[in-house]
Amino acid sequence: WTGAGNSLRMARLREHLPDLRARTLTRRAVPVESATPLSEALRRANEAGARALVVVDGQGNPKGVVREAAIVGVPEHRRPWVAVSGLAQDLTDGMKVPAELAGEALLDRLKATPATEYLVVEETGEIYGVLSTADVERAFVKAMARPGA
Repeated sequence: WTGAGNSLRMARLREHLPDLRARTLTRRAVPVESATPLSEALRRANEAGARALVVVDGQGNPKGVVREAAIVGVPEHRRPWVAVSGLAQDLTDGMKVPAELAGEALLDRLKATPATEYLVVEETGEIYGVLSTADVERAFVKAMARPGA
């Protein structure tokens, strides 16, 4: 029975893996310079309907992704005095994910460079948004739990 159960799980996994797409799981992000106070960055994100912050240099090049867990850890009354740079994780090449990545290739990319958030970029290098590992995990679990697969 165990072998049959594993076979069914693997079949379900193969069927639903292509549904995991970086582009559809990505959170909209706003670019902010490193000295921007957290309160101002969050105001801009809220105004733009974004759920993520990307730290950029003066030329707009991405330098880091502000960690969601770090934002939550800053009391609201302190946010005007906390620069986003202190809450950001510096970007490595492995943390830049092409927007077109999907399925097993996406999971392999995330496994190769473990992080809580990734910068999602277009082929042109333009910022598309931020991919949260938690969002990918939720989508994966949801896909695996779908009946009829």
